[in-house]
Amino acid sequence: MGFYNLSSAPELRKSMLNLDTTASIHSSISMKDCSVFSRVGFRGIGAEAFLNANKVPVPAKPNQSLSFQEGLVVLRLSKSEFWLMSTNNQNHEFIAALEAAAQGVENLYRLYCQHSHACFLIEGQDTGTMFAKVCGVDLSAQTFNVGDVVQTSVARISAIVTKQTQDDSDYILLFADIASVQYLWEALTDASAEFA
Repeated sequence: MGFYNLSSAPELRKSMLNLDTTASIHSSISMKDCSVFSRVGFRGIGAEAFLNANKVPVPAKPNQSLSFQEGLVVLRLSKSEFWLMSTNNQNHEFIAALEAAAQGVENLYRLYCQHSHACFLIEGQDTGTMFAKVCGVDLSAQTFNVGDVVQTSVARISAIVTKQTQDDSDYILLFADIASVQYLWEALTDASAEFA
């Protein structure tokens, strides 16, 4: 079988989240569903060298992330696993080209995190306090720094959470099993409701 880019045709992507069934809230915490935004993952002992060769900076150690260019975030989930995410949905061509360049590279395997995980972008001054209600890991500003990554449970759903900053404002990226997207959105919406 020839190469097939599962991340192609971004205009045909559809989120599994149904916002019509979710009550709107007025909160100082804002959430955006980024599940259809372009992203790709790579794993293998050749992953770091591949990303470096393609001018993608990588965090120095596991459970860190960094942002580069405009709206691109790289997460290092282990010694040899990396996810690349476009937070503004403007980097599809770059991600698609990177995915195509990975074809046939030795010791490198593509991960289809675009299709396995939902993604939320969450921001607001009370975000850390809100997460204290649904997550056992302390995500407050005092302990959860920009660039940190935690692999934990949020509202009883396995999740990957990282903090980044843009335009002097911190935000959280949360990745979780796409099958639980509706439940998790509603749980976070409910947890955010008290922060007006």
